[in-house]
Amino acid sequence: MAGPFDDLDRDPARPALPRADRPGGLRALVRGLRRRCPRCGGGRLFESAFRIRSRCPRCRLPLEREEGGFLGAMVVNYGATAAVWVALLVVWLVVDLPDVNVLGLTLASIGVAIVMPLLFWGSSKSIWAAVDYLVYRTDPGYASAEAVDRSSGNGGRT
Repeated sequence: MAGPFDDLDRDPARPALPRADRPGGLRALVRGLRRRCPRCGGGRLFESAFRIRSRCPRCRLPLEREEGGFLGAMVVNYGATAAVWVALLVVWLVVDLPDVNVLGLTLASIGVAIVMPLLFWGSSKSIWAAVDYLVYRTDPGYASAEAVDRSSGNGGRT
């Protein structure tokens, strides 16, 4: 069922993908968490441990739409690191109170602050690609692989 504002900005000459062909928000985010393409679910998004491809090799979805566009991935990575650190802090305090080993807590905190961003880096990049996909998936130029191939470096948006 279409909403009252669905067709305001849509170019009738280029229809978007049908809703049945697009994954829902939860599915796209879970695919991102699993380091898979948010649109098609394909893998092999990474060229190496710390280098993501510019497009999905299967459906050609742009994974890095523009230079500097992954500030959001840094925020996701920071949030995950902060959540793990808060969980460590709570468990440490529950176990170690009333005499808190401050040196041990400090060293464990530094370890989390160094190791967690490195381990979660790839997932944060693919999660942010999923968020980006969910924001722009209704744009007809972003929704199709053919439009991505026609675009002039603007992330598939014409």
